[in-house]
Amino acid sequence: MFSANYTRSSAKGIAGGDWDGARIDGKDKEANYGPLGQDRPHNIVLSFVYQTPKLTTGPLSVITNDWQISGTYRWVSGAPYGVGYSIAGIGATNLTGSDQGARIVLTGDPGKGWSDDPYKMFNTAAFSAPNYNSNGLESPRVYMNMPPMNNLDVSLSKSIPLGGKRRIEARLDAFNALNTVQFSGINGTANFASAGSTTITNLPYDSAGNLINRNGFGTVSGVRNPRQLQLMFRFSF
Repeated sequence: MFSANYTRSSAKGIAGGDWDGARIDGKDKEANYGPLGQDRPHNIVLSFVYQTPKLTTGPLSVITNDWQISGTYRWVSGAPYGVGYSIAGIGATNLTGSDQGARIVLTGDPGKGWSDDPYKMFNTAAFSAPNYNSNGLESPRVYMNMPPMNNLDVSLSKSIPLGGKRRIEARLDAFNALNTVQFSGINGTANFASAGSTTITNLPYDSAGNLINRNGFGTVSGVRNPRQLQLMFRFSF
């Protein structure tokens, strides 16, 4: 048996979470409209089950017959996210004078939000700090996507009949069977020394291209589990 399905979807709105409030200036759509947290544009799922045919009879059949292999492959788009910032001694509302905090300034194309380089998941040069008298509209609420999930789970099982309804089933499960490296988190907070600054102080690379901060702005901060094996035995009667 084999099945395959693909879902193209879009979830957009102005509230990224249950407790997001409305802006006092009425510019909710202008400031916040975009992909919601559950937005996953692409979802691909492939699954299969293969039962081996009976190859022999007699005592040898205990070894050769009743094998089964099954698995599920899933590729799912990552969650949408935006970039935050931190300015020493200055809060987001200090820049706007209201409860509508300033946002980081988007000065260029940040890219799609993920890559194969764990120390450069997006274009860190596309940002600068907001300045005083901000209206909180320097950048959208979200505009990039986290790395996708790319995962294959496989199971191999053997059924051993013992007569009547009695049988033993042995099964080996492999989660993330291909041991694919899957990034699950990104450091999306840029540090600045002052308002309006264009210099990010927590970049992973220095001006000479040397890696000096493995946990810097734009680097991977989380990884999904590597390959995990599970062995199970079950007696049915």
